Amino acid sequence: MSAITTPITLAKAFSPGHITGLIGQLVTQNNSNDYLYFGSIGAGFSIDCGIKTIVEVYNDKTTSYQISINGIEVEDAEVSRWVIERYLRLIDQPYHINIKHQIGIPVGFGLGSSGAAALSLSYALNDALNIGLTKKQAAQIAHHAEIVCNTGLGTVIAEFFGGFEMRTSIGAPGIGTIKKLKLEDHKAIILCISPISTKSFLGKHSELMSRLGEKMLDKLKVSESIDDFLNLSYEFASNLDLTKGKCKEPIECLKSHGFNCGVALFGETVFTIVPSAQTKKAKECLDVFKGNLIICNIDNIGARVL
Repeated sequence: MSAITTPITLAKAFSPGHITGLIGQLVTQNNSNDYLYFGSIGAGFSIDCGIKTIVEVYNDKTTSYQISINGIEVEDAEVSRWVIERYLRLIDQPYHINIKHQIGIPVGFGLGSSGAAALSLSYALNDALNIGLTKKQAAQIAHHAEIVCNTGLGTVIAEFFGGFEMRTSIGAPGIGTIKKLKLEDHKAIILCISPISTKSFLGKHSELMSRLGEKMLDKLKVSESIDDFLNLSYEFASNLDLTKGKCKEPIECLKSHGFNCGVALFGETVFTIVPSAQTKKAKECLDVFKGNLIICNIDNIGARVL
């Protein structure tokens, strides 16, 4: 990078995190020729903590970029690197691009961090470089990144729309379809216990998840109930043996106090959604267990440029 220290442009974007409670009809890059049609159906909700990305663009003699996460420069941000390399094809002059991810959610615990990083970065790059893509087109690049890197299938479209949602048909934003479900004055209580690799889990269990998820989503389409969503998420996770081990006792504690709950896909992360008035009681159930306890709102807006 040259000695110039003032960026010629700067853009900021935010993507909410997201928890998937059930997933089905997985279509991966192995059996389709167009990434826009890769993805999954499912159900979940976006949360108002997530990832903010700042993009600074500098004039330079050669094209280069650097990525930092919470102030620390990194080399192995696979999804972010894929997104920026895609954008570099759309510019015709050299820049140095400084990417700053400010991550407000635990990574690897099923809170949609890969999708949120890709989506907030794509929005910020589109704005900072004045590429002129629509929001859907920028989100499609983020979706493509997740598919290629095998870090998610339906997270980007969910975070694009926000809210408590059912993903009713497969595909990227602009192709897949979402139905938002009404949910007012509720809080999400999330206990992140231990991470799980989405990449390895998708490979091992895709057939079982496809079979289970489609049937469960059909049930949720009828009731559109948050309690049914939580119960179906628990049933889905049980079939994948995710309710055992470290998740077992927190789940039992919540259920013994009358709270339905599920396990985030994919992580050893127990969650529930409760009316705001019951937040304290649900929080007290999980306070006694080791892990990162998060109390947050549902994000009904979706990803956006700031």
